[in-house]
Amino acid sequence: MKQVQHALERPAVVAALSAAASAASAVRAAAGAVPRRRRPTAALVALLLGVVVLFTIRRAATAADSSAGITEVCSSQSWGDPDKCRVKSLYEPPGTPVKRALYYNTHFGAGANVAAVAEALGVRVDMFSPHAIAGYGMSHRRAQALLNSGHVAHVCSLYDAIILGDTIPHGRAILLSLVDSDRTRRCRSKVVVEMTNRFDWSVADKSKYYSLFRKLVRSSTNPSGELYGKLFWVANNNVEQRYMEHKLNIWMPVGSVRIIRPMGISGDYPYPNDLPNPDFQTFAARTHDTTQIFEKFKTIHNIPLTIFPFNHNYGGPKNLLKFKGWIDVPYQYSVMKFYENIAYGVPQFVPTPQFYEYLVTLPSSFGIQAGLHFTHCIFLEDLKEYERRENKRRAAALKLAKATNSSAPLAEIPEEWKSIANFPRWSGFMDYYDPLFAPYVYYFESYEELRRLRLVQRVRDVDWKRVRDAGPVFYANYRENVVLKEWRTVFSELGFSVRGNATLT
Repeated sequence: MKQVQHALERPAVVAALSAAASAASAVRAAAGAVPRRRRPTAALVALLLGVVVLFTIRRAATAADSSAGITEVCSSQSWGDPDKCRVKSLYEPPGTPVKRALYYNTHFGAGANVAAVAEALGVRVDMFSPHAIAGYGMSHRRAQALLNSGHVAHVCSLYDAIILGDTIPHGRAILLSLVDSDRTRRCRSKVVVEMTNRFDWSVADKSKYYSLFRKLVRSSTNPSGELYGKLFWVANNNVEQRYMEHKLNIWMPVGSVRIIRPMGISGDYPYPNDLPNPDFQTFAARTHDTTQIFEKFKTIHNIPLTIFPFNHNYGGPKNLLKFKGWIDVPYQYSVMKFYENIAYGVPQFVPTPQFYEYLVTLPSSFGIQAGLHFTHCIFLEDLKEYERRENKRRAAALKLAKATNSSAPLAEIPEEWKSIANFPRWSGFMDYYDPLFAPYVYYFESYEELRRLRLVQRVRDVDWKRVRDAGPVFYANYRENVVLKEWRTVFSELGFSVRGNATLT
């Protein structure tokens, strides 16, 4: 069973699961097309689905390690080579900065976000893409090889701080060095783990990986630990800490993970001329590689919709303002465009948690969500488990507080997470359903709700929350007084001098 669970989280499996979901839909459609008296039984349909899914998982699970064949180590000999180990400057303030930070990250959007932070705070930050040295899901063996090669020692000799962004396993060698028995091999830089996309994304040897992270958490969150004040934890959404705690079977101390959401910054890009012209009579959406839900919205449920192809640029949120609104059926717990859209005043239409659960749930259970909307990134049962875990933790603390007549145990549990009225509690772990952002999001509970908006012509009638005006005002304030304030604290703890008035130029 563990081999199947590991396989499900490998990138090689993603395409296979997508194909499996499509094949499953085809099987269900074919079953429905057969005359009633000749339709296959539910058991037969379930068997066919099981064969399709297990075959694709097995085929993908046997794929080669994504780091296989990569020999580059980006140490002193090749560091900075534009063809091998390119280092890009995200922001360099005037003068000669005393300290330097490196953003160790492969994601363009995450890099642009940190560049905006660096500019606002006046700190020097470079970026290195670890794709040069490893594929997704770096193994312990590869991390050890990079540590032995001198990669970690060289990188850490150049920078005062290293921020591991987006796909955390890419930084496994640096993290492994922090617990090396030979102290001379440990990274000398302070390290920030910025979790945005599940801390164990695509890792196969989870036992070793989780053991490493338990050591890191214990040592960095305990005031007497060796890594206290050296290793810091940041997450850009509500779910990351709960996910890690659940996987490691631990509780992190209150306040040990800072929630710092994206800046909500986007460039002013032209609308591509190979896409349909923007039109206020239609909604806009961008499909994902694992779902056909938007095509179904448009063709089956008659919802006016301009669909951008997967990975196709659409010019950013300013261009979305030319449409009736943006429809998003989440494939991730949070994505950067969600915050950008609020910041630029784009009305976003998202299914209620109840309707979302309907869209992703398959009547037959294979441990895989492969319903009308398939996603390999969101697992609703996990969210429900986080709710159960936190309820148990809270109940135990209340019981201990009562038994000892002390409020001390209550200080060890986080502030109770919030959810929108009439929404299930688990939904509060997704930023799409966080009450903080609810005033700037429209929630629909049926196809009919979206269909009715076809006939609405006036902007103010579609956007009755006035998101186009209120969203930018809200997010500008949130960016200045929450996002930048938190990053200012992080960089101060890293030993950097930062601008006190963090305003973008």
